[in-house]
Amino acid sequence: MEIISKEIIKPSSPTPHHLQTFKLSLLDQLTLHTYAPIILLYESKITTSIDVLKKSLSQTLTKYYPFAGRLKDDGITVNCNDEGVVFVEAKLLGYKLSDFLQDPNYETQRLLFPEGYLWKGSCIGYAFLAAQVTYFDGGGMAVTVSMSHKVADAPSLGVFLSDWAAVARGEVRPAPLILATSIPSLDLAYTMPEIVIEMSEACVTKRFVFDAGTISRLRRSVIGLVENPTKIGLVTALLYRCAIASSTVKTGGFRNSTLIQLVNMRQRLAAQLPENSVGNFTWYFTTSNDRESKTSLGNLVVQLKKGIKELRDNLRLEDWLIRVRESAYNVKELFDNLDVYRCSHVRGGSFYQMDFGWGNPKWCTIADVLVKNTFILYDTPDGDGVEAVVSLEEEHMRLFQSNQELLQFSSIARSRI
Repeated sequence: MEIISKEIIKPSSPTPHHLQTFKLSLLDQLTLHTYAPIILLYESKITTSIDVLKKSLSQTLTKYYPFAGRLKDDGITVNCNDEGVVFVEAKLLGYKLSDFLQDPNYETQRLLFPEGYLWKGSCIGYAFLAAQVTYFDGGGMAVTVSMSHKVADAPSLGVFLSDWAAVARGEVRPAPLILATSIPSLDLAYTMPEIVIEMSEACVTKRFVFDAGTISRLRRSVIGLVENPTKIGLVTALLYRCAIASSTVKTGGFRNSTLIQLVNMRQRLAAQLPENSVGNFTWYFTTSNDRESKTSLGNLVVQLKKGIKELRDNLRLEDWLIRVRESAYNVKELFDNLDVYRCSHVRGGSFYQMDFGWGNPKWCTIADVLVKNTFILYDTPDGDGVEAVVSLEEEHMRLFQSNQELLQFSSIARSRI
């Protein structure tokens, strides 16, 4: 690994005085202290000048000014002081893009991110964002971004990357809506108990692909039980069902479990927020199973559809935030339960449209997840299928990936070539 350069990129123009301090929104405050690491892989041997990438990042940060600030020790106040973000340029010697596409192992993933920022924890005193451009031998590159969840959820990160790429191509985009300064500010009225998710390199991450044909077969399997099931509902239910089944084999008996499903709420309230709303605006519902008889695929799809429907009750924004505040204290209990599965969906194929001037990426993914019982779903490049990033403990994964129902409907993404 050769580090060509490492520097701090600051906004191209200073943040106005009246915007230099703000408090995290209620949803930001409830978000875990962790960074989300995204990997974009490009095949093109023609690359945009690194100076163009730096300049366009600097220009983009003027509109995303909180990203260039720092979180104060109180954990809720952002000092938008233009301290900047981390930017690294590097080269992997004797290692080709095809090598990584064939075996995207965690040891190599570490090298693609600025040191210390892969699955980093607290952001207090550190840059909210760290990016790296890594060149492979023989052509092709990786662009990675590690973003603190305290200031951005997955939709926010997608919008930011899209705008950065647009600026690099010479396009002009409107400024995003910074949610923490735009939605009602509600105090928790109590000190939120810290939520710590145990991260372990003993977890195993695998990627499973469900193509359009598979989705159709899954849909046919629940005909008569569920009306118009979504592809995400079908895949999530299947993953959860197979995880429960493999856990039952592993432990020798059925155990109660809960699935936490994260949902982007921007388009689900009475007054919809624009897609380029930046900050945290996701909430969750849960699906619990206290009897093995309730884990049929059809039943799980029904429960997931019901949970989504209950989130879409045409609430006013402030009424919904009050409801969130009232239920927030119970969130910690969900993470204290040993048999909790967490699922989120990175909506749409926007990550496959991040063209910085050398074409769209060949593959987009998140780095191997070090948290057990985690499902992260992405749309495939054609938008018709689903790629699932699944993280389980080693023995649990061994049983999970050999589950016959899972094998019937998915393929393990061993290679990207």
